[in-house]
Parts: sequence; structure tokens; C-alpha cells
Amino acid sequence: MAQAKKTEVAEVKNNLPAAMMADMAADAGMGLEGADKDSFAIPFLQMLQGLSPQLEEVDDAKPGLFINTITNETYKEVMVIPCAYQRRYLRWAPRDAGGGYKGDYSPIEVETGKILGIERDADGKLRYEGDELKDTRNHFVLVQNRAGVWQPALLALSSTQIKKSKRWMSLIQGIELRDPNGKAFNPPSFSHIYKLTGVKEENSKGAWWGINVEVAKPIDDGDLYMKAKDFSKQVAEGAVQVSEPVSDGGTEDERF
Repeated sequence: MAQAKKTEVAEVKNNLPAAMMADMAADAGMGLEGADKDSFAIPFLQMLQGLSPQLEEVDDAKPGLFINTITNETYKEVMVIPCAYQRRYLRWAPRDAGGGYKGDYSPIEVETGKILGIERDADGKLRYEGDELKDTRNHFVLVQNRAGVWQPALLALSSTQIKKSKRWMSLIQGIELRDPNGKAFNPPSFSHIYKLTGVKEENSKGAWWGINVEVAKPIDDGDLYMKAKDFSKQVAEGAVQVSEPVSDGGTEDERF
């Protein structure tokens, strides 16, 4: 008999007495005084593929859905606020060697020869000691969960999805607002909310699920704007620890 799948999503219902809620509000943050950036890890927001391991572990998981890799919450479409961006090269072991994530490097390290022994194979892939180095565009976002709460996550795009990342960056850069004096300016990336949906894609090497990005609306909530701004600063200061990425089970050529 197949093992029952489990979805681990914390649901907190706000039905406590007002006096107790007031006490909790006054004690906000207590119990975590000794925590630093290594005490937490933000999840990945990942697109499920046909061989993603979560398909066997999460109740409503299926290809073409987004998944939060820590809570296992899935979404057909998801609203996000882009707060920061980084480009990295992720190192993946070959599947015939067990696969798995083996760290990451900056573009400077990979592209300027600082790391000796990096070669390009017959298929054009970068290899280091037999492992593949995948050019990956990291979008640090706030994602809205089913309860309407905005939480940090990382959406990592590589392979065919790099063009989606570039389009997203162009959408962000193309937004123009005007200040009180009528002068045009490009607002911060976290000034707007974007809608992400899945789209079926294919080429001669196979089929997979990719993402589609649309501008949804500007942020009109001051508290939400400050939350996004704070997250952006945390990423810039190196105060954000990311959970270890999990292979999404895509094809060898389109694992993104």
C-alpha cells in the first residue's frame, strides 16, 4: 500500500481572547534572542516537474504547480514581490553519481578564471570536477501564502528560464512613476506585485513546465512596502540564509 502523503502547512487561527493577544503582542520576538542568520533558512519557490520528488510526498502536488519547499504549500498561480536579485552558478553532481547540490559560485569566480579546471563539455555545459555549473538567476521575493500572509522565498531560474528572468527584470526596469514635481523615475523592484503562473514548454530534448510573469498592481499597503524593503536590505547585507535547493526532477537539460 502506498504511504499516505502529507502536507505540512502550519495554520494558525486567531481566535484567542483579546487579553492574551495583547500579551503576545507585547512579547513579540521573545524566545528568539539568540538566533542569527544561520538559525533560519528561507524556502525555495519552485515549479514542480514530472519527476519532482514532492509529487510522492505532498497531497496536492502535480506538475505545473509552484511549491514552497519548506511548508509544501502548492499554488496554481502565486503573487510575489521581487525584493532582491543575485546571479550565481549552482554546482550539481551528475545523476549517475547520485546527483545533488554541491554549493555555488559567483559569476566572477566562474567567468574570470579564478577557479581553475572549469571546462565546457561537448553539449556546451560548464563542468567542474565532473559536476555541472548552472548559470542561475536568483529572485528573492515575498510570496503570498494561502492565508494571505507575505513570506520570504527564493525563486531560482536557470536554463530556458533565464529568458524569463531577463524579461522579468525588463518589466521591473520599465516601470515609470512620477514624483510630486512631475519628474519621472524608476521605482524599486518591490514597488509592485507580480503574478506568476505555470506554462507548458518543450523543445527537441523534451517537455517541462516554465513560468510566466505579469505585473499585477502597485503596492498600496505601507506596512507591506516596508516589509519588502527590509527583506531587500537583509539580502544586500548578507543576512539571509537560503535552504539547500532540491532538484525539481526536470530533464537533465532543463533542470531549473
